[in-house]
Amino acid sequence: MGYGFRMRERIYQAFFGNKRCCLLFLTLHASLFTLNLVAQPGTWLTHPSFLSAQTLAAVQNKIYCASENGFFYYDPAANEATRLSRDDGFSESGISQLFYLADQKRLLIGYRSGTIDLLAVTDTGEPGNLTTITLIRDAAQIQGSKRINQLTRAGNDAYLACDFGIVVLDVARAEVRDTYRNIGPGGTPVTVYATALANDSIYASTSRGLLAARFAPTVNLAFFGSWKTVSLPPGTSVKSVVGVTNRLYAALPGQGVAERQGGRWTVIKPLPTITGLLSTATEWIATAPDELQRVSGVLMQNALLGEPKEITEAAGSFWVADSLSGLLRITGTAVQAVSPDGPASDVFQRLVSSPSARILALPGGFTDDLKPLRRRRGFDQFQAGRWQNFLTPALPTDFVTAAYNPVDQRTYLGSFGGGLWSTTNPNPAEVVNRVFTTISSLAVDPNGDVWLATPTLDFGRATIQVRRKNGQFESFTPSRGDIQQLIIDDNGFLWMRLSTYNGGGMQVFDPATKRTRLLSDQSGEGSLPDRNVRSLVKDRDGLIWIGTDNGVAVFDNPSAVFTATVNAYRPVFDRRRLLSGESVTALAVDGGNRKWIGTGNGLYLFNEDGTVLLNAFTADNSPLPSSQITDLAIEPASGDVFIATPNGLVSYGGTASEPAPVFAGITIFPNPVRPDFGGLVSIRGLVENTVVKIMDAGGQLVYETRSQGGTATWNLRDYRGRSAETGVYFVFAITADGKEGMAGKLAVVR
Repeated sequence: MGYGFRMRERIYQAFFGNKRCCLLFLTLHASLFTLNLVAQPGTWLTHPSFLSAQTLAAVQNKIYCASENGFFYYDPAANEATRLSRDDGFSESGISQLFYLADQKRLLIGYRSGTIDLLAVTDTGEPGNLTTITLIRDAAQIQGSKRINQLTRAGNDAYLACDFGIVVLDVARAEVRDTYRNIGPGGTPVTVYATALANDSIYASTSRGLLAARFAPTVNLAFFGSWKTVSLPPGTSVKSVVGVTNRLYAALPGQGVAERQGGRWTVIKPLPTITGLLSTATEWIATAPDELQRVSGVLMQNALLGEPKEITEAAGSFWVADSLSGLLRITGTAVQAVSPDGPASDVFQRLVSSPSARILALPGGFTDDLKPLRRRRGFDQFQAGRWQNFLTPALPTDFVTAAYNPVDQRTYLGSFGGGLWSTTNPNPAEVVNRVFTTISSLAVDPNGDVWLATPTLDFGRATIQVRRKNGQFESFTPSRGDIQQLIIDDNGFLWMRLSTYNGGGMQVFDPATKRTRLLSDQSGEGSLPDRNVRSLVKDRDGLIWIGTDNGVAVFDNPSAVFTATVNAYRPVFDRRRLLSGESVTALAVDGGNRKWIGTGNGLYLFNEDGTVLLNAFTADNSPLPSSQITDLAIEPASGDVFIATPNGLVSYGGTASEPAPVFAGITIFPNPVRPDFGGLVSIRGLVENTVVKIMDAGGQLVYETRSQGGTATWNLRDYRGRSAETGVYFVFAITADGKEGMAGKLAVVR
């Protein structure tokens, strides 16, 4: 038994005590496994939807599959799905094509950007080394989209169908050999959706129709004159084409599967409802609503089948990449969905946090003229490291807002056209009121009354509703009804963000006196940096923070809003007004009263008053899928920050959580710290402004800090910057007044 093992054993005994040491360690290990589903402090997690499957490949005994923003492989023998991402070394997200090079044991991964990864795999299909080719992505002479749409292989040459033409890739040398651009009639540019090899020709399905060229060494395929337009039956168009065993097949809408024989098309499989054509290595497979058909008849009829994109056959099953249902396995007549856990969508307009440690992701939203921005039934919920989808047909098309009511412990949801709904976790939502059909924003006051904004561009109509605790509704009519967002301040006043389509600005309404105050960019009347207000939030001190198209403003005395003169102040950072010139699209306040600010150019973390920049993230320096931030929400118990962008949803392990009202126990994570850990240790369960002291076994002070809300963090370095050594450390947490305290132990193994 080596010295390292004995040293670790002593640490575990010192930490846990000699009794039941193994049992306690195993219990801790199991809890760590669960907690690892949530981002550790200072780290990122991506939350892609795996239901929007686009492409797949059978790789040894694994099935690799990519959705719009997700990537994973499935092991049929173990019935396990393993997520893959940029954290595993892949170039980026946004995979558009997978193709397995079996003779080389390499998986070709094509991206929407034009980047190509060549992934070496083991004999059992696990990922290995990676080679990246960026020539297409970086080609300055190619303007516009460089998306890789499809791939056809002939020997060592892979013909990549791209949005700008065809690229020939030598897969043996991992280099681009040729590019065919402007191959349309007369040399016009075309988008190439797919290529197929058949009848001694290469066919290209393009934005200018079906093109073909003789496939021979003497033919210059880079010359547009080599490509001829293939005629189609009168009144038809080609939906998709595939080449199987040197024969060409096409999907003819309204007719079925047609084969090109002797220069003519012959329908060999009548299927009037045909939507497309896929292929395996040995046969074509036609797609129709809820149905797959092959030469011998129906392969599959199932409601799970939505929009199949690709199909392959392996491990005794057919595998389908479906853009609505994810990866499907078809074995005989049985159909199984095998995608990893995740949200049902990649794009969310609204994120809402709940004190019950939940994040609700809502797909719906409004345009500036109060029209629906996106339409998808239901909503998604993240809790305890797992996603749950609420997508039943009975739910309204568009949930656009939500608010948690701690009095009745229900979450209320507002929809576009479907009224007010509510839910208690984990039960599905149920309708509360359909009279107020369209609800743009919800807020709950301390009494448990639920306030609804029911917007309209028509003046003089009641556009504020309140549902009292007894279930009765009351209506109010403020000056303007074009309400995009509603929050409640500590005085009970309603602060409202108004539609930029109707002049923008804000209004404040006092339900007790029926007073309304309109706020604009005029001095004395609000002095907003810009009339286009994009976001509102109330901080922990009761101040109202405003995000506009010209930076941030703050109302630091909300109780005086109905006085004669009202002016917001603008925090100053780096000798200029905070984020002046930037559109501030999202605001959130963490447990330390720090301000998370989302803009069209990135995500910022500022201190309590917005004068000190603590962190800045963009798509270039972080895993953010886009620098354009749509919305923010902070899970209060952990402090994790959820960030919605047009290209997907991510979360960042926060370092500030909501403070506990009194000490009831502290949580130290991770504990023990293992040799490969390089992040932050978090101490949670603290009260506001807790003093945290970390001491070594000899009683020497190693580190001291104060909590941000209910969380303190340690970077495992002492006050001189030296890395913490192997040993047991004692953590002391003391209230700011020194009257209460708690202690814990932390084991560090190096």
